Amino acid sequence: MREASNFLYSRLKVTDDQIQAKTQTIYMLREARHCGLPLGLDSVRFFAIDIDVSRLSDFMFLKSQGLFGLTHDLKWLYSMFNAYIVRSMPPQNYLVLTKQGGIGIGEFAEVPWHKKERENILRAVGIHVEYGEPVETGEYRGVYKTVGDKEHAEIIRSYIEGGSMAKIAEELDRSTATKHQPITEHNKAVTRSNFCPLCRRIHSEYGTTLAERD
Repeated sequence: MREASNFLYSRLKVTDDQIQAKTQTIYMLREARHCGLPLGLDSVRFFAIDIDVSRLSDFMFLKSQGLFGLTHDLKWLYSMFNAYIVRSMPPQNYLVLTKQGGIGIGEFAEVPWHKKERENILRAVGIHVEYGEPVETGEYRGVYKTVGDKEHAEIIRSYIEGGSMAKIAEELDRSTATKHQPITEHNKAVTRSNFCPLCRRIHSEYGTTLAERD
């Protein structure tokens, strides 16, 4: 769990406003306590945790602290734990502090299904990733709607295969002027780059063909 402004909401892109994300997170944590849900906090850097979150934490788990060691507010732990051990604990070991003042050490053994270092998890679960640009859809902007990638490709296909501007406009319920602009942009792109990026995004067979009719 990191800084509250980046925790949950902004990480999941529910909101782009970090202040609002922080406020919603704190509210969620406070309400969760009313339902008997405790909060466990696992942090590499003590001060990376927003104070409003750390104050609500029932448990704080401290893993290996590395070169920088414990923060000033927690250095009293060195009177109980060897500094070298705190600095270089193996991944499965941790220190735990409770809100009531309890202190302990623990070990969490690696589960059999844990991802191994350099393991190709996508291959292991049979996921094949295809890289490409996201397909853009038409957007309503007041009194008109923009032409999305699929509609653009359909206009180009219909025109190349012999459809008239009037017929295409009627089929897609668009004005003739709206149909003319995608064709112009398509031909400019093919002439300049040998392909149309809009058609390529949806793998159109006419992505490298000029929109011309015999």
